[in-house]
Amino acid sequence: MPSLTDDDRLVIQYLQNQGVQVEPLVWDSSPQRRRDFAGIVIRSCWDYHLKPQQFLHWLGQTVEQGIPLWNSARVVAWNLDKDYLRYLGEKGVPIPPTVWLEKNAKADLPAILGDQGWDNAVVKPTISATAFQTWITSPAQASSDQPKLEQMLARSGVMVQRFVEEIQTRGEWSFIFFLKKYSHAVLKRAKPGDFRVQNDFGGYLDVISPSASLIEQCQGIVDLIEEQLLFARVDGIEIDGKFQLMELELIEPLLFLGRDPMAPQRFSEAILSVLEQ
Repeated sequence: MPSLTDDDRLVIQYLQNQGVQVEPLVWDSSPQRRRDFAGIVIRSCWDYHLKPQQFLHWLGQTVEQGIPLWNSARVVAWNLDKDYLRYLGEKGVPIPPTVWLEKNAKADLPAILGDQGWDNAVVKPTISATAFQTWITSPAQASSDQPKLEQMLARSGVMVQRFVEEIQTRGEWSFIFFLKKYSHAVLKRAKPGDFRVQNDFGGYLDVISPSASLIEQCQGIVDLIEEQLLFARVDGIEIDGKFQLMELELIEPLLFLGRDPMAPQRFSEAILSVLEQ
């Protein structure tokens, strides 16, 4: 199945052994093919942030056709815009200090950094994936970066977030949950001189076990979502034993299934469970 990632291929054999037919489906092609499926598990639709309105329309059509979707269309639509982090922050989840800017807002980047007292800040669109259009600024760079911010605001909302140094010194955790039950975790590290931990930018994984306290804190974040979740990835930084949330990935996260020998089976069993509902 060449259209699937190596990660997702790990679950195919198990599902097929249970009598489940599995076929890749590109979300923005062959709309009539959706009717052939008993359910759709969203996995590697990594271009949704480039055409979010089209993606939302696809979600709506899938719901109208009565095809079960995991995670649900409502969860996916909520998770599409990183403004969800503001909601979770209001619920008491620790997140990095953030200034939220609406689309077409008039914003002064040097003033934002000066008012907040930040030495460095990360700037990114509120709808993005894989560090898309994500960059670091500082008081010394802010004036020259102002046009870049204005260009971004003409297209979408923007978040300006205090840069968390621990992402370079300690790495970023990813905790994986299936049906809201903890499965496994990985620690992602950025290459020297970078802050992006994604493999696309030279990031790498450390094999290390998280503490029970970190797992419990991430479980609490997942439990804040009222709907059932087939899968969830909780990304964040540990600072003095406390977990600070960077992302709650509910649309198309890499699940690092190859990093735990039992993870493919756990994910497969979760899929079977929702299919039987």
